[in-house]
Amino acid sequence: MKSREIRKFRKTYTKYTHDCISEGYKLAVLFDEKDGVKKYGGRWHPYPNDEGGYWYMPAKHLTNEALPDQTTVREWLNDNQMIVGQYGDLDEDRLKDVILGGNLEPIPYKLVNPQEHSEPLGTFYVYKDLQVAKWVTVRMEKWVHLEEARTTWNELMEAGFRQVLQETS
Repeated sequence: MKSREIRKFRKTYTKYTHDCISEGYKLAVLFDEKDGVKKYGGRWHPYPNDEGGYWYMPAKHLTNEALPDQTTVREWLNDNQMIVGQYGDLDEDRLKDVILGGNLEPIPYKLVNPQEHSEPLGTFYVYKDLQVAKWVTVRMEKWVHLEEARTTWNELMEAGFRQVLQETS
């Protein structure tokens, strides 16, 4: 995220309350905040071809003490409005526990191929608060970050697939 995007993100920031269900948290960090993030274990993830990157905090550091008053790194990140969402590979077992424990309901987005007599391709089950989705087809089930789900969705739309809209009564 660029500085302007980070400032905009922080204007509507809400405390991130979901457990870490991946390798860590992706962060929104301004340049002058990077040393504080590094101090608590944060890492830089560069994009390929030198096109920037982003900060993340590995899960193993989230419960460490950040301040003498026993504030954890996770609390410090929330206080500084830095947590964007999950980072890295998802832990499917932990993810399922969080969803069941929180009674979280997904928003389903079903796709069909109109060229093949509306045969269903699959369904994205989106858990917006967790920033993850489950992509389910006849052949597979795959948990992905919401960014990856959006990319796949856009590619499928460009290929001619269409969403089946829910009927209203």
